[in-house]
Amino acid sequence: MKAVFTWLSLALMTATVPVSSDAQVLKNLLNNMKQPGASKASGQPGPSYPHAKPSISPADSAAAIKSFMTGTGGSGLLYQYRLVYTFKRNNKDSTSSDTLSTAITDGHNVRTDMGMMGTKMQVLGHGGMPRYSIFLYPESKTFIFNIVDTAAINSGGGMTYQVVKVGNETVSGYNCTHSKLTIFAGGQTSGVTEDIWTSTGVPGYTELKKLMLNQNVTPKMMQALEAAGCDGSFVKMDMQSKTFSMDMLLVTAGRRDFPASMFEIPAGYVQQRR
Repeated sequence: MKAVFTWLSLALMTATVPVSSDAQVLKNLLNNMKQPGASKASGQPGPSYPHAKPSISPADSAAAIKSFMTGTGGSGLLYQYRLVYTFKRNNKDSTSSDTLSTAITDGHNVRTDMGMMGTKMQVLGHGGMPRYSIFLYPESKTFIFNIVDTAAINSGGGMTYQVVKVGNETVSGYNCTHSKLTIFAGGQTSGVTEDIWTSTGVPGYTELKKLMLNQNVTPKMMQALEAAGCDGSFVKMDMQSKTFSMDMLLVTAGRRDFPASMFEIPAGYVQQRR
């Protein structure tokens, strides 16, 4: 399941700064997506950090959450990916599919809709408040208020990456760079290798990259790809193992108009406490 971290890094690279939430928090949330807060209830320790995690006062937290109760829409970019998972057990394959989509307005308001094994989660970011993001859980109608930890994003959350450039190929009409990306977690000497196709020709990539750099957001995976001459937006990803495979493909990249309701906490949602 290490492929999921590529998927999350993809969300970071397409959604950019407001939604660039702390990598360790994302790991914890994914472990508990179907039962938000389960880790705390079970007494299991939460994620550890190599530095002091950012914090704000209760009053400032309440004010920030209130600001997410309303949103602003408008024109912007929409990216949609199709994800297909195949589980290989006892010579019987089972396949399921999900989607990942990110909407980014010209005012830098962001919404990322994540689907994983049928479980849904959304992440909201407001351009005027790049320090914060909101995780929405539609099944439980709850949300988590998150303080963006730029240091954790840039450090890679304990992950290291090795990139080998394969060559240039055309995928879904885009001139792509094909590379093999190996992910090493927690100091392990053996990693998981994935085939990645990236393209700088995907609409909005140049602008999003500039915005991330202006806000000092440079995820470690992005740094590794760029150093190998393989930077760009993800167009395709393919990960294969003996028991699991995951394929991801960009199916939409272009301008749309978005309603304000996409970028606000829906009425009736209750805050989770972490």
